[in-house]
Amino acid sequence: MFGAASMVGSHYAMRSGKTIHAAGRTDPSSRGISVEGFSSVQVGAPAEIENFVRNRPEPVVVNFAARTDVDGVERERASPGEPLADGEAWRINALAPEALARAARLSGKYFLQISTDFVFDGSAGPYDESVPRSSLSSRLSWYGWTKSEGERRVEEQAPRAGILRIAYPYRSSFPPKLDFARGMVARQRAGTLPSLYADQLLTPTWVPDVTKAVNLLTEAQQAGIFHAASPDPTTPYDFAEHLFHRLRAEGLRLERGSLASALERPGATPRPLKGGLRSHRLPQLGLGLTGWREGVDLLATEEGWM
Repeated sequence: MFGAASMVGSHYAMRSGKTIHAAGRTDPSSRGISVEGFSSVQVGAPAEIENFVRNRPEPVVVNFAARTDVDGVERERASPGEPLADGEAWRINALAPEALARAARLSGKYFLQISTDFVFDGSAGPYDESVPRSSLSSRLSWYGWTKSEGERRVEEQAPRAGILRIAYPYRSSFPPKLDFARGMVARQRAGTLPSLYADQLLTPTWVPDVTKAVNLLTEAQQAGIFHAASPDPTTPYDFAEHLFHRLRAEGLRLERGSLASALERPGATPRPLKGGLRSHRLPQLGLGLTGWREGVDLLATEEGWM
C-alpha cells in the first residue's frame, strides 16, 4: 500500500482489518499508524516503485499517494507551447500510477488507484462513472490534469485495475492534516474563515466509506471506475451551515462567496464549479454511501462536538 500516512490512506491502514505493508517516503508509524511493515520507496521515482512492487509478495497494491495541494501544484503547470512540465505532481500523480499499474499487471497483482472528481471540468456535474474525463488540460487545474493522466495511464497499463474517485474527503481524528470539514472549524476558531462558495456543487466523501469501498473492490478485484461520494450534492456554504449548527455556533454569521466570480480573477486556479460525483456502481455492489448531512453528524459525534 502506498500513501498509508496520508489523511485518507491512514484510515484504511488503521480500520480496514487487513494486513498492510506500507511503502512510500513517510513511515506511517511516525504518525501513530500501525502497519505490519514499512519500506522506504521514492514514489516520484517510477523505476524504483515498479521494481519494488514486482518483488513484493502481496497480491494487491493500493495507491493513496498523491500531491493534492491544488494551488501549489498549479505552479508546476507547463506554459502553452512549452514541453510538458516534469514537476513533483506529474511524477507522483501521473507517472507513479502508471508504473504501479504496469508492475501489478506484470506480476499478476490487482491494482487500485485512488483518484478525484477534479478530473472533470465542472461544467455539468455531478458526474457518474460513465462520463469521460475532460480531454483538455486547459479546462482543469494542473492537479486535476495530472490525476487524469494517472487514470489514463493506469487503464492503458492494467485493464483489470480499479480506479476509485473521491471528492473533498473529510474524517475525524487526523491531527497531521486538516480536511474539508475540520479545516472550516479550525479557521472559524482562528477567526480566519473566508467567505464560502454558495454556487459550487460538490459531493463530499466521508472517509470511512472509502475504507469500505477499497475493501470491497480489492476483495472482489473489481475492474473499472467507481465513485465514492455523498449521494446528495451540496455547496461549501450549505455544508458549513450544517456543520456549525452541529457545533452549536448558532450566532455565527457565514459570508456567502461565489466561485464563479473567483474563477474570473487573473491567475485563478481552475476548480470545478458544477462538480461532484454520482455513485452508481458501488451501490449496485451493495455498498451504501454516506450523505453529507449524515457525515457531518458522524464527524461531530466522533470529534465530541455534539
